[in-house]
Amino acid sequence: MTVLYQVSPVKSHLNNDGQTKYLARASKRKIADLAMISRMMSKRSTLNAADITAVLVSLAEIVPELLLDNYTVHLPPLGIFSLSIKSEVLNTPEEVNKSSIKEVKIQFLPDKAIVNELKGVELEKV
Repeated sequence: MTVLYQVSPVKSHLNNDGQTKYLARASKRKIADLAMISRMMSKRSTLNAADITAVLVSLAEIVPELLLDNYTVHLPPLGIFSLSIKSEVLNTPEEVNKSSIKEVKIQFLPDKAIVNELKGVELEKV
């Protein structure tokens, strides 16, 4: 399997010379939807695609529920889901309150098994 990439122009906010720089970005990505993943998983197990779909839909309902209940969700060998908070930087601890929080985001940290699978990836410029 080969990962496709394209060259994209960028302007640096750190460099004021106005010169355009270039970087590589993943390109032509396809979407693997729930039905496709369920079919693929059913071919690798004794479960049928409908059962796998039901489990994945349930998982998608439970993960946000657990995150909102202050859990970090670890699903080995997939990875860890957690919440992060983006907040204003203020001068004193007393100033920090819920109105200083600007954003709550979900983060994903892949387990080492997945990270190792991606090492040595083949790349192709499009």
